[in-house]
Amino acid sequence: MITNLLLSPEPSRFDDSCLFLSQYRLQRAFCPFQVTCIEAIRKIRKGEKKQVDRVLSWGSGLILFLINGKLYPHHFFRYNPPVHFVLTSLDS
Repeated sequence: MITNLLLSPEPSRFDDSCLFLSQYRLQRAFCPFQVTCIEAIRKIRKGEKKQVDRVLSWGSGLILFLINGKLYPHHFFRYNPPVHFVLTSLDS
């Protein structure tokens, strides 16, 4: 699977966000956001938490996460919604 990706054209920039469907709503996560590995891939172990720096889409519709400078297919990870929100500014 990874070999096929490398032989395909370069990925196009999708956005610095991703939409996730939870049990009750659709939620947009802006990069960087945290994910948990649900199936081991390369040097990332199952259960390990990682930060997604960018979201890319391949021409075939595959969504890729940029983690530590490397691309990984999104289906190896589960989104971790934040439990605490930090207010950084107030717009008037």
